Amino acid sequence: MTTTAATRRQRRPRGSEDGATAVEAAFVLSLFVGVVLTIIDFAQAFFIWNTLQLVVGQASRYVMVQTSIPSGSASAQCPPAGSAASCAKSALMTLLPDASPSCTGGPISGQYCVDASCTAISCGLSAMYGFKFVGTYTLVGNITVPIGLPPDEVPTSQ
Repeated sequence: MTTTAATRRQRRPRGSEDGATAVEAAFVLSLFVGVVLTIIDFAQAFFIWNTLQLVVGQASRYVMVQTSIPSGSASAQCPPAGSAASCAKSALMTLLPDASPSCTGGPISGQYCVDASCTAISCGLSAMYGFKFVGTYTLVGNITVPIGLPPDEVPTSQ
């Protein structure tokens, strides 16, 4: 056996680079696809959280205005019909029609839940969403607003 034959015998299994590019591309592409999908899921979660914040903000504005209107006014809808909490839940359900008004233990994946609790001076509104990525996470938008304040008095000109 010559040294050329021995060298050839050793190089044959290890010396071939056929498929090395495909293996490297598989590693890089799988990492790239994973990063892109993570970015998309994070963007979706951020969009849903932002929507929840917008919903509770709009509902809280409605509740503040409706509970500040004197009871004798024709446009005061919430206080005569029920408590401020029911007014807040009604406003949240109007803005999130697919939401559940009562979720025990928090929302499941893909479910919206709304809740409101009020005292004589403030109201806490919250909207939740069950988001599933690697695990199930609860995205929450909440706000506490003052209620029952007297309307601003307009100074009369003298």
